[in-house]
Amino acid sequence: EIIEYHVLKKHIDPQKGDDARRLLNWQKISELPSSNDLLSAEPPSLSQKRCDEPQSKSEYLERQYLLTRFEGTELLRRAVNHVREHPGMMEESDFYIYTQVWSLLNVHIQGYMFARSGAACRISFSTEKSPSKVIWSQSRRLVAGTLVALSPRSDAFKTQCFVAVVAARYLNGGLEPDPQAGEDENTPPRIEIFWENCENAILDPSVELMMVEANGGYYEPIRHALVGLQHAALYESKFDKYIVEECRTIQDVSNASRISPTSSQFDHSQLEAFNCMTSRELAIVQGPPGTGKTFTSIVAIQSYIQTLRANKGKDGPPPLIIVSAQTNHALDQLLSRCIQTGAKVARLGGQSQVPEINERSLHNLEQHSKVRAGPRQGEKDRNRILGELKNDLSLGFPGGFITADYLYSKKLLTQDQFESLHDTEWETEAQPLVQADSDDQNSLDGVDESFSGLIAEWLKDCCERDQTYVYRPPQGQTEASQAGLENLQEHLPTDPEEDKRQRLNGDFVSTEFYYTGSLPGLTSSNSAWYHQGCNYLRRYSDLYKIPPPQRGMVYRCLRQKLIDELSKGLPKRLKLYQQACDQITISKWIRKVQVLHDEEIEVLGCTTTGLTKYRGLISAMKPRILMIEEAAETKEANITSALYPSLDQVVLVGDHQQLVPHVNVHELERYPYRLNVSLFERLVHLSIPYTMLKVQRRMIPIIRSVVHTFYPELEDHESVRDPNNRPPVPGMGGKNLWWFQHQLGDSANAECSFYNSHEAEMIVGFVTYLVLNGVRPSQVTVLTYYMGQVSAILGLLRRNVTLSNYNPAKEWSVRTVDGFQGEENDIIILSLVRSPQSPHHRPKAGFVENENRAVVATSRARCGMYIFGNSNNILTSSPESAETWQRVHDVLVNEGCIGYRLPVVCKMHNRITEIGRPSDWDTISGGGCKEPCSGTCPEGHPCKQTCHPTDSAHARCREMCAKILACDHKCGSFCGHPCECPRGCNKPKLTGAKLLMPPPSLTTARTQPGGHPNPKQPSSRQPIGPKAGNQSSRGQDGKGSERGSSQVIKGSGRGSGARGGNKGPRPSGGRGQQAQQAPTSLPIRGPAPQRTIEPPSRSYHSDPTSEDLIEMGYYAGIAEKDVPVKQIREHHRETTLIPYLDSTASVFKSAAQSEDSMSDKWTPRKVREKDRAL
Repeated sequence: EIIEYHVLKKHIDPQKGDDARRLLNWQKISELPSSNDLLSAEPPSLSQKRCDEPQSKSEYLERQYLLTRFEGTELLRRAVNHVREHPGMMEESDFYIYTQVWSLLNVHIQGYMFARSGAACRISFSTEKSPSKVIWSQSRRLVAGTLVALSPRSDAFKTQCFVAVVAARYLNGGLEPDPQAGEDENTPPRIEIFWENCENAILDPSVELMMVEANGGYYEPIRHALVGLQHAALYESKFDKYIVEECRTIQDVSNASRISPTSSQFDHSQLEAFNCMTSRELAIVQGPPGTGKTFTSIVAIQSYIQTLRANKGKDGPPPLIIVSAQTNHALDQLLSRCIQTGAKVARLGGQSQVPEINERSLHNLEQHSKVRAGPRQGEKDRNRILGELKNDLSLGFPGGFITADYLYSKKLLTQDQFESLHDTEWETEAQPLVQADSDDQNSLDGVDESFSGLIAEWLKDCCERDQTYVYRPPQGQTEASQAGLENLQEHLPTDPEEDKRQRLNGDFVSTEFYYTGSLPGLTSSNSAWYHQGCNYLRRYSDLYKIPPPQRGMVYRCLRQKLIDELSKGLPKRLKLYQQACDQITISKWIRKVQVLHDEEIEVLGCTTTGLTKYRGLISAMKPRILMIEEAAETKEANITSALYPSLDQVVLVGDHQQLVPHVNVHELERYPYRLNVSLFERLVHLSIPYTMLKVQRRMIPIIRSVVHTFYPELEDHESVRDPNNRPPVPGMGGKNLWWFQHQLGDSANAECSFYNSHEAEMIVGFVTYLVLNGVRPSQVTVLTYYMGQVSAILGLLRRNVTLSNYNPAKEWSVRTVDGFQGEENDIIILSLVRSPQSPHHRPKAGFVENENRAVVATSRARCGMYIFGNSNNILTSSPESAETWQRVHDVLVNEGCIGYRLPVVCKMHNRITEIGRPSDWDTISGGGCKEPCSGTCPEGHPCKQTCHPTDSAHARCREMCAKILACDHKCGSFCGHPCECPRGCNKPKLTGAKLLMPPPSLTTARTQPGGHPNPKQPSSRQPIGPKAGNQSSRGQDGKGSERGSSQVIKGSGRGSGARGGNKGPRPSGGRGQQAQQAPTSLPIRGPAPQRTIEPPSRSYHSDPTSEDLIEMGYYAGIAEKDVPVKQIREHHRETTLIPYLDSTASVFKSAAQSEDSMSDKWTPRKVREKDRAL
């Protein structure tokens, strides 16, 4: 009965039945605005009485209802009025306009989706009124639950306005084309909407519509709060005395706590808060930043569970605790802790990001429950009504032409007209005409058998493709900011599974026409064709006597008459369909309650929006305790409407000095409305008893001294004074707090959001410096007040080459202040953004001046906080800004932590470098100072870089290895890489400092580059021919080239263009051919075998990348740069490109410049071209 009461939105107390008292006017108002509400030129009048002085509960609820409804509808009303005055206008920042100018329609009806939640109308539209291209996967437009207004294009909101709510918004096959379904790139975006009033439902796809959405028009939480306020007026609550009567004495609850926290668990303020939460009927706990609100709440929930378990009856489920929070993040955090304590938890609402919470969602619990569904009467009624609707709509909107039988059944054709279409004589005479026209490209070539009926034969060639649905994408729109899109993508994930969940599941019936009658000499927008067609129908009882050129017009007239006939009966059928769907919803909710009882759920979690959205379900569970985290951020109406009759205890946890409820209509934030004041804050200001947590465990003392200006009673826990828990920021010389001042102006982007490029560049340079000093990217969060600055900083961070080496995923924590409430990090960098373009411009601080936001911004850091901004602008823009930031400014001045230069300290040389502009970061690009590095690499080479604080650069030494290999050649690899002979000798290689000598039976001789004998060596030693490492094992056992008594050493020579100092003339045979060399021999036990040098096989090499070439020493001066080190691989193409390298790159400069020369083929310019192509 309770669930039915809420689902059907009955405003009658079910306990009182039909004899309930007469409802007041505000209780009869629909939660959705009417057409008249939006068409009104003036906003509704609001009471000027103070909200904190209600005379009665009814007056209090009425005021909350009207203010909340005003906030949800006023922006859309203004948008409708603006469009009415300027029908051809482009979009503005306050609202969005959807049209389509390249077809006959702006917004048009495509059909109806008959889901189990209701009948949704699918519409398509264009965004040509938007100045920039809309990227739907990264846009917040038209989310499900948004309020929209539609009007015929010809009327443009002068007299007609249809109100609807977005029912479903999905990407693939909706807002974006679905290639797998055969949709091309010109398919228009589509959404599905629920009509506010079934009487306004539109069926005719030829009606030209325009649609308006307010920026900030998300109506879902507002509509549920409105219905909850109407229901709250029908019963008494034990909390009315505190909210309305302003009772100052709070009663104790009878069931005392069964947990006695020890002093090791709690500090003195937490213990006081715990006692308040477990003993008072209404408990209010203020938790300043870092004071452990969540921990205290979890221990209190443990106490509730143990107490309720002890008081549980033998039969029935345990009493329920409702845990709620303003954000999903805070709710998931609470529920995760509850699961860790062993509580039986369930979650209502959307998909959680925490897997263990997602497993405990009510949806997943239902999937595995043995509880059976209830009565199916609603399903039977829905199927019956759906069958009737699908039959009429499929016949009225066929893929081909409407059948004569259906037109006759709807009495749109007389009996004589219907029989004239069946005249066999006419059919016989008409047949040759149809055949004669069968080759005409404008006829119905290739259409299916649905076009072979009587109407098609009658029309013959008087038909054409319906141009109603021709769509072309908007032209001339600017591209959206890429950095902004990257940021939005983090908040709007495009997970295919999530996209699938957004869809409505049901039966879709199209209302589109693909073929129609032709209108010679007329256009479809000219209504004259309709009147002429009606005249022909009245004049001729034999349809074949209508002149063929006019038959298309007559068919259109018949089609329009049929649409009008179907439209008359549509509202009634949709209303009956919705009633059947409501019965299905009631059955589903009853089963949900049974599943929760069957699972013996003790803690049920939902957001504060869910408190009202699932009000009927929660009321049916008869909860005993309601705890709301982030209560100071929650609107008063959401909490007031959630005070269920069964509640014995309400606990509000929050901090009214941090973020407050967001209000879309700024006028409602002012006196006397103050809609941004939460119930939490109002009760505190009314001197209702509350407790405050006073010991913070987050910030180091110097940062706490800034927050102390807002919380004078705040104390430090001993843990934050311990350097082991809160180490100093590396590279800052103990300066863990600083305000960098500047006077460079801000700008505004296309979305009218502010950014400051100077601050962004300084901050990115600072982040780079911190990372080079060993700070992990995850330890740094950049906070700002504007999305424009978020986009600017994210773009710079993701394009920074140095940072990409340390953070390849390019995942950076750049957040708005509002979005970081309740979170923390080791290092916080705050960008204030606002600064006038010139000293002559008036100072403006905007959002920055708000004290609540300042508290959040300055209290997120654990170890270091650095502010970047124009302090003069902030302190002089307004009295509120000066009052807020002067206190912060004074603390930093007293601590000596403010200036126009940011001091950074090299930990290697203890040298201070002052950074005053972004270019100054280049002077210490290694993260240290300007001094040369005094370190050495593991092989002993001195580091040639400037000072850098970490030793990681030494591992990437750019010096050439100076070791002599077993083949008597100098190593050709870089320091720290496996040693390799530059000419590919297959002798065992040098490993570390150990030289692997050849077997005693093998004697070697030092050779010159190219393999020629060194005349300085004794002649008794014969030279060893060069061996190609790539070819030595081809076709052999891979263990060398010696086999039997007659051994062949396969080698590869090089032409004159090869490196190695052999600058003789190039032999014939071309590229890759072996150079002429004397045969060599080795004495191996017995007669000296004949040695032969075989020509090398052609090897295949891949072109080296620019990084490979830098490693190989081809660019002088580049080796010192911090580029990734890679070994060139043995998968090659065309010819051998392995060069002979000396200890410097000078050999390369002196090499012959031939067509094969690496210096010719891989010049820096060529490399840059290659990189751009890649």
